[in-house]
Parts: sequence; C-alpha cells; structure tokens
Amino acid sequence: MRWFFLLLLLANGVVYLAVQSENGFELIADRVVSMGREGNIVLLSERDLVASEPLSDIDSDIDSEVHRDRPVLAEGECLVLGPIIQLPLVSELQAKNSDLRIYSDEYERGADYWVHLGPYNSFAAASKVSAELRSKRIDNFVIRKGELKNAVSLGVFTDAERAATHAKGLAKKRYTAEIRRISKLATRYWLVFNGGDASVDYGQVEAEMAVIADDNKKLAKKSCNLIASYKRLD
Repeated sequence: MRWFFLLLLLANGVVYLAVQSENGFELIADRVVSMGREGNIVLLSERDLVASEPLSDIDSDIDSEVHRDRPVLAEGECLVLGPIIQLPLVSELQAKNSDLRIYSDEYERGADYWVHLGPYNSFAAASKVSAELRSKRIDNFVIRKGELKNAVSLGVFTDAERAATHAKGLAKKRYTAEIRRISKLATRYWLVFNGGDASVDYGQVEAEMAVIADDNKKLAKKSCNLIASYKRLD
C-alpha cells in the first residue's frame, strides 16, 4: 500500500507540473517582444494594432515632415536670374527646367549723337543740300530712314562733347547744324521661377540657377509684381 500511495502521489505531481508549465508558457508568450515597423519594439498583444495602422498615414506624416523642412518661396515672391543678354543661353537653361519662364525687357545700352541738317521735305531737297556740302569738301550723306529720314548727316559721335565741337566747326562755315541724341536699344532676358507648384523642389531649382549666376547675372528673390510688365516669351 505504501508503494501504491507513493506512485499515486508522484502521478499527481507530474500532472500538476505539466499544467503549471503550460500556463507558464502562455504567460511568457504574452510578454514576447518582436520588432515592429521602423525598428519599434511592441508587445505581441499590440502587434495587431500596429499591423492594422494604415501605411499611407505613416508615409503621409513622413512626407509632410520632408516638405516642411524644404525651403519655399513666400507668397507673391519669385526667384529671378538676370539680366542675361544672350537669348540662346536663356533658351538652353529653360529647356533643362520647364518650371522656368523667360521674360524680357528693352533697355538703352548706349546712344549716338548725330550732327545733321534738316530733315527736309523730300529726298530730292536733301540731296541738293548734300551736293552743295560735297562741293565744299564737307563729308555727308542723306539719311534714308528712321527718326532723321531726309536729313543730311554731317557726322555720328558716341560722345556728346565731340558732337558739339563738330557742330561749332560747321557754324564757322555758316551751316547751322543740330545735334540729335538717338538711343541704341537692346533686349535683355530674365529667368523666373514663381514657386507656385508645391510639388517642385525649390531648393533644386535654386541650385541650378545659382550655377549660372555671376557678377552680371544676379540671382535674387523679388516680388512677382516687379516683373509683371515684362514681355513674356514662352
């Protein structure tokens, strides 16, 4: 009977240990950790919650952070590079970045000072005066077009004082010459980025424009209203 009692006690002990071991494994399992998204550590009990989180929401938050740190232009502000004299250079730069726009304006790059007689009513009248001057060995020619059409040119100078000196010399020969300042106009170009499209990387555009900038072609932020009167070419 003693051996039978001991065997019965031992059997009960084995069953007890088996039950406790199973409960222990379950308790441990509830505390097992696993690596979650982005390297976060989560409990298994929270794993379903993490897995159910929409990836698009997380990506959206990350994307928002990236855009928040990216430099942008203020409202009504444009990034302007110029002036650029050569149109081919401007066109080449725009071809590399379709977000750039070309604007132009006309400016005075210099002036000529014309010493002349007239203009006269007709080319024939001007030609008669021209012939008279040549007979006195005074160089001249009849202007056929432009602001001084049918006038007799007695010389063209880039300096106002030289033109005045020449006119005084003609006055001594009894010819009252006039001096007309005529501007020499040229066109200059500007590359403009207004930053209106939020999907465009402003930093990248600025870097591309900065490569071309130098002492003659400045890169600056300006009010878009300042270039509103420029003639847009594209």
